[in-house]
Amino acid sequence: MPRLLLLLILALSGCAPAPPAADPTGPTVADARAFAATQPRYLRPVPGSAVPGGLPDVRSATCGACHQEIYAEWAISTHARAWLDDAQFLAELAKSKEQGVDWMCMNCHTPYEDQLPTLVAGYEDGRKDRPILVPNPRFDPVMQKDAIGCATCHVRDGKVIGPFGDTRAPHDTARGEDLLTVAVCTQCHQASATFVELNLACTFDTGDEYLRGPYAAEGKVCQSCHMPEVVRPMAAGAGPRTTRRHWFGGSLIPKAAAFEAELAPLRDVFPDGLAASWEALPETLAPGSTARLTVRYTNEAAGHLLPTGDPERFVRVTASATGADGVELARTEHRIGAVYSWWPKVTKVSDNRLKPRESRVLELQFVVPDKGPVTLRLVAGKWRLNEENIAFHDLAGLAVAGRTFLDTTAAIPVR
Repeated sequence: MPRLLLLLILALSGCAPAPPAADPTGPTVADARAFAATQPRYLRPVPGSAVPGGLPDVRSATCGACHQEIYAEWAISTHARAWLDDAQFLAELAKSKEQGVDWMCMNCHTPYEDQLPTLVAGYEDGRKDRPILVPNPRFDPVMQKDAIGCATCHVRDGKVIGPFGDTRAPHDTARGEDLLTVAVCTQCHQASATFVELNLACTFDTGDEYLRGPYAAEGKVCQSCHMPEVVRPMAAGAGPRTTRRHWFGGSLIPKAAAFEAELAPLRDVFPDGLAASWEALPETLAPGSTARLTVRYTNEAAGHLLPTGDPERFVRVTASATGADGVELARTEHRIGAVYSWWPKVTKVSDNRLKPRESRVLELQFVVPDKGPVTLRLVAGKWRLNEENIAFHDLAGLAVAGRTFLDTTAAIPVR
């Protein structure tokens, strides 16, 4: 049985391994928490908490019993799909486990302390691929399946943290100022580091990309785009107030083909980031002349580089012209993304990602045929994986590589 398929079967069956028995002479959970406090944010889990008074636990389904609409949004989000529903991540996780660094990945994909069967209390010989692991007595295998769940952002110090602080709820609450800032997002979406000794790199620099762009100075935060405002009751039986959606759509590329139908309606809510169109198309083309046409594409809606996050992501813009006989006259394509070489050492080969509001042009040139019309086609798509990646990780049929978000045609008469 293929390794990835076995991992998927074990994960989906709920057969999470129990944490090993604690060594009474070894480091303790307190040691692990103290060590975590000395590490960069992306190398430590979200601290665990006493269960807030009035709640039996902090699993997402428990929250969803009252916060039904918010829970339904989260359940189809990239956050809820960040572990067992993501075949690409599971493949990467299997690879990182062989390297001894899978614990790093889980700090963002199952980030709450209670979701981790073991905690890191140090590194043998200072090496991050030799973590000193402590069994976690609070490990909750059911909660682990939440991936990035409600508790990740909303449970702290024995309280349910919200943006208001005046909520009358059947559980203990407190106001969380960071829920209104980028800090709650960058705890995972700012993880940029190169570990030379491991030939390993984390390339998630979205937080700093945002700070370098214009949106921060304009007072816009991650939530401004990724969590649209809505007036509604926060919980069953509550009165309406202004809160935010919890879809976290991201690129809206489904983690698996089975999730396409649930994400499709969200594309009317979230813009695709990149806008592209032909510039000043002529009304007619003269036979035998040389046509020089231009497409302008812009990072119109993303407050960070486009694309951001996973280094394998890219955007492709393609323009083509076809004659009346169906023969293609010209085609040109721009690939937008970072390119890395992973062996013998991690090296960024190139990076042409678009800054916020940056525009570029793509030019198409061809000799106009004697008869028309000439059909112009403009296509743009975003991609999580290329064919090489899919083959390397044996992901054919398990992962969705990308999606086309723009496909337009225009016919220009020839006379």
